[in-house]
Amino acid sequence: MTMQAIVVEQLGGPEELRIAERPDPRPGPGEISVRVSAAGVNFMDTGARRLGPAVGQVPFVPGVEGAGRVSALGAGVTEFAVGDLVAWVYAYGSYAEQVVMPAASAVPVPDDVTDEIAASIMMQGITAHHFTTEAAPVKPGHTTLVHAAAGGLGQKLTQLIKCLFGNSGSWLRC
Repeated sequence: MTMQAIVVEQLGGPEELRIAERPDPRPGPGEISVRVSAAGVNFMDTGARRLGPAVGQVPFVPGVEGAGRVSALGAGVTEFAVGDLVAWVYAYGSYAEQVVMPAASAVPVPDDVTDEIAASIMMQGITAHHFTTEAAPVKPGHTTLVHAAAGGLGQKLTQLIKCLFGNSGSWLRC
């Protein structure tokens, strides 16, 4: 069986994106196959399209984050069931109808979160959390400046900073 995927066959701009038939991926041990319902589009994806992917070479299927329903389980996978809604980041090849990834790369998505929201928050959420806790830990009393708070990452940074200051320094009450 085959699926459709967006493929970059030559590095360059968005005009290099092509729809192509690819074999359906099959999960190996410890992996899951997911039918993609929404894929995030990130700066990392545009960079890979222009400069080349972090892993592999052209041709490649771009995309590193998304959300969808588990369609098959590899041997030994017990934390998910077929039909579960999951989201992921750093599962290469997300611009496709199906993607295979290690089960440990997926997170369950609550029923009240849409596929689109789940797909769009993974990379930005991890980055915002890293910036506010590791790169430049935000502490009560600090003054913080978020450039371009209108974008996705800026919005997440602002939300996390407000959460920290609004809850006496406890992330767990947000």
